[in-house]
Amino acid sequence: MRKSGAKKARRWCAVLLTALCVVTMFAGCGKSGSKQGADGEISLEFWSIYPEGDPNYDWMLSVIERFEKEHENIKIHYTGISFWDYFTKITTAMTDPTGPDIYLQTIKDTSDRARGGVSMNLTPFFDGGFHAGTEFFYEEDVFPMTYEGNVYGVPYALDNRVLYYNIDLMNALKESTDEDWKKTKVANKEGTTITGKPDDLVDENGNVRAPRTWDELLAWQELLTVTQDGKITQLGFDVNVGNFKIENVVWTNGGEFFDGEGNPIVDTDAGVRKGFEVWYELTHTLSSARVNAFLDTAGDNTTNLFWSGKVAIMIATNEIPWQNDKLGDEKIPMGAAPVPYNGVEENHYNFTGGFSLELAKRLEKESEEVQQAAFAFIKYLCSEEIQVEVLTETSNMPANIKSYDALFASITDPEKLVVLEEMSHRKAYDYIYDAPNWWGEIQNALTDYTADKRTLEQSLQRAQNAILQLKASY
Repeated sequence: MRKSGAKKARRWCAVLLTALCVVTMFAGCGKSGSKQGADGEISLEFWSIYPEGDPNYDWMLSVIERFEKEHENIKIHYTGISFWDYFTKITTAMTDPTGPDIYLQTIKDTSDRARGGVSMNLTPFFDGGFHAGTEFFYEEDVFPMTYEGNVYGVPYALDNRVLYYNIDLMNALKESTDEDWKKTKVANKEGTTITGKPDDLVDENGNVRAPRTWDELLAWQELLTVTQDGKITQLGFDVNVGNFKIENVVWTNGGEFFDGEGNPIVDTDAGVRKGFEVWYELTHTLSSARVNAFLDTAGDNTTNLFWSGKVAIMIATNEIPWQNDKLGDEKIPMGAAPVPYNGVEENHYNFTGGFSLELAKRLEKESEEVQQAAFAFIKYLCSEEIQVEVLTETSNMPANIKSYDALFASITDPEKLVVLEEMSHRKAYDYIYDAPNWWGEIQNALTDYTADKRTLEQSLQRAQNAILQLKASY
């Protein structure tokens, strides 16, 4: 078990160098398996989240075509399934003899599939071990793919969280006064840092800057919300717009859900308590009835409200600036900034997730040549060239950190550079071996607290006890 509280800024894990170099340690070709024909051609099944009709479908086919040109004896048969159906279908397909040999999965639970005998041990394909050679991947992505000293997946595509804002809407705060700021709810709470209009509100470009602290976000949220006839017509900020996580609030307030031995400390950690309090404030600054009525106008995707210029600020995933480019004449004037961390650099984090590439364990029954061919495709998908395209074509963040050299050299848009820079502050929630589903208990406690069904103390204690029960019954 790993404690993920140490600072991640620019801390690359020196792993998998050759993490992407297939070794020639298999001396013989071995006996041909069912996936290798009499002519030596190897056929492999690959599943991913880009079905026909998806904007990334043709790109994935082009990647496969380029790989096959470099490996004339390997044929990749591709199946794309909608993201919303993919993980339901892949769960059973991984162990099906007719299922995929190579597949996309979620990084956070790779070790579960290793323990369950679903994914194949990839350790034999790495030359010199996982701590040799040049740095290739973030440590937090490699860790959950290890099980009993072996690695069962390779990082492929990542995400992070960034604060985005509509520059035009934000600039309305230029006309605000000290009295406007002093009237906000956050300005009147005990221990507030909001004492009036900030002296540095306008940046060097003449635009209102992004909020840097949670108190500031609460003030921005209220001051940028516009109502007419009792209805919200413009929303400053809401936790339900974008892709915001309680983890961000806890970590940026110095909190941890577990200690170094994997024991839950939900009910005693000051940062967890503070994170819950801030989340509560963010959900109670405005009338929930009015906010919900406003959000309903967006339909299923609340991000639409940001694109339509009806929400000033949202915390969302990394693809937003690249999606903005695709809007053409509808493109909005947008800025980006780190998720608030109160100026405490060691608490500078943003929540991350991502996808891994894995091989089905049944490939162990195939010849070594087939196994090497399958890993060669993983290697290709994680190469610097393709990893740059993971961003430029699919708007996901590359997992191969070597690709960032090319991206930083070619990208000049300020908001995109913020996204790239924030990758070094990514943090995933703890993987707890004997309570892998602990996060659901945190979410249940948070829901009860924000709905005023339980006090903060009761909510935290309930989550603590529930996680302890999970561990005891594992």
